[in-house]
Amino acid sequence: MTQGMLVSMADAPAPVRTTGGMSVKQGWRYTRWGSVFLSVDFYAGAPAGIAIGLLPALNKASGSMATTLLIALGAALVAIAAVVVAAVTIFVTLLSPEYEQVLDRLPGGVKGAAKPFVRVAWVSVIGTLCSFAAALAWPAIPQHRWWLLWLTFSIPAALTAQALLGSAQLVSIGSFHVEKRAALMKAVREVRQRQNRPSRSA
Repeated sequence: MTQGMLVSMADAPAPVRTTGGMSVKQGWRYTRWGSVFLSVDFYAGAPAGIAIGLLPALNKASGSMATTLLIALGAALVAIAAVVVAAVTIFVTLLSPEYEQVLDRLPGGVKGAAKPFVRVAWVSVIGTLCSFAAALAWPAIPQHRWWLLWLTFSIPAALTAQALLGSAQLVSIGSFHVEKRAALMKAVREVRQRQNRPSRSA
């Protein structure tokens, strides 16, 4: 989900394709699971959520506030999902025939460029459901089962941290697309102007 997925537009190698147009050579980084587990928001967000989950599990004061915190996490994830929908809308408006041709040179093409948005949306939705479910289940968990308390809180916390970091990455990706599309359209205008000069002089 990181900007690293979107390599330089000018230097991006075209994926090797068969005669049917299917890609036959693709690094694991750009596969469905590779792009998840090798993303910054995963390997930074997951440990952060696991560590945060220890607080309500081992501290009674924090544990008494766990239900409220879980509801707050769910509300934050709903807000993140709404932001992702807005980001996808902006991304769609940037697509032009010229820019689609450039994106086709990336691993995965246009679909691959949109995957970070889709994944953050799914993380937000799953995290929301986990947060509300954990908030309902928390009062029924025995206080001496600290590992169960930790598991119940750490999963929503990890998903929330991952979604927050993922949304920050989407901002970088969005600005990257805006910059590259602006550069592309400028180059297209310059080419069209050079093509029109001979016809006018004739």
